[in-house]
Amino acid sequence: MGRAWVDDKPYRFRAMAIDSIDELRVPVDGTDIEIVQLGRGRLSGQLDRATIGDVAFSKGSFSLPLCATGVLSSTHLTIGVLLGCSGTARSSSGVAHVGDIFINPAGVDHHNVYTGGARFAALLLDPLEMSKVCAGQRALSDPEFWSRQQHCRAADGDAAAAIERLIDLVMTRLGEQKSWARSTLDFWKRSILEAFASGVADFSSEDSGVIPSTSRIVRKVENYVDARRLRPIHISEICANLNISRRTLHRAFEDVLGIGPSAFLRHKRLCSVHSALRQLTPEDARVTEVATEFGFLELGRFSQYYKRLFGEYPNETLRRPHA
Repeated sequence: MGRAWVDDKPYRFRAMAIDSIDELRVPVDGTDIEIVQLGRGRLSGQLDRATIGDVAFSKGSFSLPLCATGVLSSTHLTIGVLLGCSGTARSSSGVAHVGDIFINPAGVDHHNVYTGGARFAALLLDPLEMSKVCAGQRALSDPEFWSRQQHCRAADGDAAAAIERLIDLVMTRLGEQKSWARSTLDFWKRSILEAFASGVADFSSEDSGVIPSTSRIVRKVENYVDARRLRPIHISEICANLNISRRTLHRAFEDVLGIGPSAFLRHKRLCSVHSALRQLTPEDARVTEVATEFGFLELGRFSQYYKRLFGEYPNETLRRPHA
């Protein structure tokens, strides 16, 4: 798996090879989101996470289309930057471009869709920390600025590259497992905060305050399904409860996710099975029991769906070593 740990009081560092959606559920220390795999095959990538003091930062990559939703943190500000994407990236506020920066205040829901593999960097901290770093900049030094969800496009096209270079340098040094002086660690931490702040400092906001109707429909469906704990739900039930037509529902999902609503709901349940199997052992459970729990009754068809999405059969997932 290629994991490495450094767990010292002043800082923490972890490098991890990704081979499942589960590793992406914590894109930066202190967060927890839901990941639904949309593209077929065995997911791969890399996720490097670190903390210095009370500030966490990360850099990650993944190889397949997916959807990431939920509240990143109920207590801290999270800032993300799109470093690269082989397909189209889209947030609840619209299409995202390489270099775009996303400000997600504590407790605010986010919804990102990637139609291809992507690379990202993220930062989690107390919003007052960012306000202090930005002292002297009228807008950014105001805590109110960091309390609003925003999608920003940096005027400086090199901002994302600068953030990536700095994170790479700092993580390389942290990976050396030395007892760095606290003053050195504080300098590195401030440098990373300033890099993210510089990316936001000269921007045009993409957030008009109005979420496009198609994204709003998809999110409503996800909320409806999540509230029912992933029990099998028919499309007719969704249309009736959300008061939308089948055609409108299908167009919304094709526009936002690139697949129909039925396929997405199946992918969502398959991802739940996948995560459950990754947490169990062959001695703990049988695949048939887990599949049935998440509403799959035709086990032969379930196995085919699973293999098509994840590139392996469910029994292989159950037997595969994992952390």
